[in-house]
Amino acid sequence: MKYKLCFAAVHVLSAAVASADAPTAQPIARAGNGVAILSPISKATVDVRDGAGTVKVPAGMVFVPAGKFKFGVGAEAREVHLEAYCIGRFEVTNAEYKAFLDATHHRGAPRYWRNGCYPAGKANHPVLFVSLVDAGAYCAWVSKETGWNVVVPSAEQWEKAARGPKGWLYPWGNEKDSRYTGGKLKARFNYNAVCVAHFLEKEAKTMTAYTDRSSRSGQKVAVADITGGDGQRLGITPDGSVTGWIDHRTNTGFVNTEIYRRLVDEGGYTTPVGRFEDGKSAYGCYDMAGNAYEWTSTLITATNGAERGRKVNDVRGGSWYSTGRSCVSVCTGEGRSGRSGYHSVGFRIAMIPAPAAKPPAK
Repeated sequence: MKYKLCFAAVHVLSAAVASADAPTAQPIARAGNGVAILSPISKATVDVRDGAGTVKVPAGMVFVPAGKFKFGVGAEAREVHLEAYCIGRFEVTNAEYKAFLDATHHRGAPRYWRNGCYPAGKANHPVLFVSLVDAGAYCAWVSKETGWNVVVPSAEQWEKAARGPKGWLYPWGNEKDSRYTGGKLKARFNYNAVCVAHFLEKEAKTMTAYTDRSSRSGQKVAVADITGGDGQRLGITPDGSVTGWIDHRTNTGFVNTEIYRRLVDEGGYTTPVGRFEDGKSAYGCYDMAGNAYEWTSTLITATNGAERGRKVNDVRGGSWYSTGRSCVSVCTGEGRSGRSGYHSVGFRIAMIPAPAAKPPAK
């Protein structure tokens, strides 16, 4: 099956991957760590040991073995047993989602795309503004074309893959492990400090204005001089926390400026999937902290944000928009309506594999 190429694609990716389904084994993008991202309907697999047998795991997924794990934290934590499953190594990218749209003519492209194509240079960034309904349609397409049972993961499946066998709060440990010194940020994941570090380094003197909903509507200010309602300037503390990002009381801070509004219209400050090697989980999943919140199939009653008190789908992992503490691998009470798309929410896929193949008797 052939797909239209976006004008935004500036490089032709020609490296072949050995596979029985050669037409879909050509990379359609490359992750930030150089790993090939194949067509979503490639049937390329790798053999993974599972006990005495092997499981054929799709090339773009990792294997999570069956077993018990601690789901949640504190008084609400409970032991959960999951059967073995596979889950996406990366979040679904713009290039993969475009392949789906081109093949199925599914309704509507994400709102930050132009003329049916994602922004230049963002083929390997996570797709955003995709509803849970859209994500489900993507999974149904992959299932139909491959014969696999592909789904949006449950909160339990997502959390086990993110926390790893040791049950960490972040994919790599129990602390966000960020540092900001000399105007440089060291981080394991893409959250709002990564966005702010970029703007302070590259656009500190750029003039912008507070939006019409702000108490400072129309007031022009340099990016470096943006402040929140508490008077704190846009900045990053030594531990990687952000000041001057948003003040809900006065609608001030970076989020309430025209430069931020344009950023959202361009797809937000996402980064290529797989860029943060130090941020991958013990099972091998990337970007389970930050970059894009990810849909799960699990319903919760939200306790945070505009959805507070509503029955919505659990979204996990935080995003480029989120604070570092919001990017933990456990439920933070964040949820979204599955019928809508959002500027900080994407998804990854999961699959229930066939039973492990036992070695032949001797």
